Amino acid sequence: MNFSRIRLGVVAALAASGIVAVSAPMPTAAADGPGVRYISFGDSQTAAVYAGGGGPLGLPELQQQPKTVPPPNPVACGRTNYGWPSTLAGEWGLGAPQLGDWADYACQSATTDIEPVNNLRTQVDQSIKDGMLGPATKLVTIQIGGNDTWYPGQQSSFVYTLVLCMVDILRGCDDRVDPNLYLDANAVTGASLAQRLTAGLRGDIIGAIRAAAPNVAIKLVGYPDPLPPVGVPFVCTHVVGIPVPWPQARSAYAHKLSDAVESAQRDAAEQLGLGFWSLRPPTAGHDACAADSYWTGVADPGQSFFPFHQTLQGHAVEGTYLNGARIAEGIG
Repeated sequence: MNFSRIRLGVVAALAASGIVAVSAPMPTAAADGPGVRYISFGDSQTAAVYAGGGGPLGLPELQQQPKTVPPPNPVACGRTNYGWPSTLAGEWGLGAPQLGDWADYACQSATTDIEPVNNLRTQVDQSIKDGMLGPATKLVTIQIGGNDTWYPGQQSSFVYTLVLCMVDILRGCDDRVDPNLYLDANAVTGASLAQRLTAGLRGDIIGAIRAAAPNVAIKLVGYPDPLPPVGVPFVCTHVVGIPVPWPQARSAYAHKLSDAVESAQRDAAEQLGLGFWSLRPPTAGHDACAADSYWTGVADPGQSFFPFHQTLQGHAVEGTYLNGARIAEGIG
């Protein structure tokens, strides 16, 4: 895969649409005090989480970042240098994470405020403790919500509900056929996410970021949509690189749930005076069933990431797209 060509193509498309000013000057070193210029918070979709391999078959080697120490953080995060934040920071010219002018605190299975040792607040607090989040920080991205408990009594996250619903060939996925287990899409709202970001179990997380980094732009980042278009009568994965479709003509509830998470992130950003960057535009047409899918399967050659996560190509495209959004908004 030629990532340079992919990135140039995305930049060209953004420039043509007026999203990115290609001639924007390179950023200069921040002189506002302590802290790095950019910090990434999030879950496994952010972290490009490692799932084994390295060396043979072109699998990328694990590039674990210097780990933040527990407590309160988890003992290990399988974070790699191949996630979209690394692409964004690389094209920004910020150097290596935790060693250059940016830092990455995303970790697999992270929640907004539920998981006691791996939530957004622990990531933020650790970044402050490490001296990374500070007055010099210009951009913070947060990609969170897929693993969340959105309301009391919820038994399944967005991710697990989506998988359980789509593989239910007998009952289909047009409705919330299992109210006891499936996440209620109607309860996935911007108000819920905004409350948990500012007054949930972990207190005012957004306030903590703003207090430490008064000059920062905070952007909530959405998730790419894994679902094939409405009307496609199957859903897919890959096993050792070979597409494996299975029948599922009824997927209305899955689409409703995926759209609800995107809308909740967008609405929460608006309610809290943050920004929202969607990853749907650069990943459209690359769903799990597409010929050029950006979604990993099981033991895919050339991929060492967890199944049902973005591929190397997907992360590269997303990082370039978001760096273009950053330039367009004059964040630097």
